[in-house]
Amino acid sequence: MNSESNFSSKTDWQKRIGLGVLTLGVALTAMLVLKKVPQPKVAAETPQVKTEAKQTTSPASLPKSLQTSNIPSTNSDYSSRVVAYVYDNMPITREELGEYLIARYGTERLDLLCNKKIIDNECRKVGIEVTAAEVENSLSEDLKGLNVDRKTFVDKVLKNYRKNLYEWKEDVIRPKLMLSKLVRSRVKVTDEDIKKAFDAYYGEKVECRIVMYEKGFERAVLSDYPRLRDSEEEFHKAAKNQKSSSLAATAGKIRPIARNTTGNDELEKAAFALQPNEVSPVIGTPEGLIIVKCDKRIPADTTINLESVREKITAEIIEKKIAAEIPVAFAEMRKRANPKLILQGTNQMDDLTKTIAPLIKEVDDALKAVSGGK
Repeated sequence: MNSESNFSSKTDWQKRIGLGVLTLGVALTAMLVLKKVPQPKVAAETPQVKTEAKQTTSPASLPKSLQTSNIPSTNSDYSSRVVAYVYDNMPITREELGEYLIARYGTERLDLLCNKKIIDNECRKVGIEVTAAEVENSLSEDLKGLNVDRKTFVDKVLKNYRKNLYEWKEDVIRPKLMLSKLVRSRVKVTDEDIKKAFDAYYGEKVECRIVMYEKGFERAVLSDYPRLRDSEEEFHKAAKNQKSSSLAATAGKIRPIARNTTGNDELEKAAFALQPNEVSPVIGTPEGLIIVKCDKRIPADTTINLESVREKITAEIIEKKIAAEIPVAFAEMRKRANPKLILQGTNQMDDLTKTIAPLIKEVDDALKAVSGGK
């Protein structure tokens, strides 16, 4: 695409000559680069195997600032281990398979691998491990929470994520468990946390409907508000036809609002100030502008006392606080690790762009010279 646009202003005969020379030049250069120029993915990740003598080498494609002099020399059968045969005796090696996969998926998976290395290293420092049994148990709990069996989860849920079960276990569940263990010591539960959680679960609630407007539609809200406030028919109509498809599907009905559950004190305060059939003022939220209509007040459940559920509530608070702490902790870990991704582009040909670009320019300059700079 780039080469074609570079020649778009030339005459037809210049295009034919230019593209012909360029195609040949790019093809030859690509062949030479593939055979002779060290690729970042190979140099950075594949140890050099020498049968005559061991050598200690720095990755040829790394910048000097990233090279190290203490890379250990290793003997490896990586280049000779066979993973398949064709024609009965023509081997396909593990190295060939690795290079094939790196060329196609290396860039999109490299960051994931860096993250895995960072998590593994941080956990190893403090002696944290996650067993296969723990991973399996976590998967079972997840399936129970989703109310699906394993086959349905693999065939329908994982398919949407374009993952298989092994990837889900190793790329999602295991890192989550490792990070959960790592940040557990940073999480504290106070009496105030428990009281708020108890009130959220068993305290008074407001059953209501909402109409939400996107940000930027302040004029529309101000224009519609008197009608929605004064007419149940108008409120229902607006709730059924609002832009949010999920809210429109339920005519604006949401789960009852409890205290300490929405993360928006203004919204909760407005909801709890309403009596049945009353409409709130317009409330600003991160999602948009909201109008709340109270349908019913649900009294607190006085049959449950705090001590009887303290342990259960504490466990749930810990789980939620861990989930909130994980991204904070991981950001700190990644900053310390300071990963530098050498492999760039989406495939090997993208990695060659910087190498081939000068040749394209030379061909272009040559054509300009032949045509007198036109």
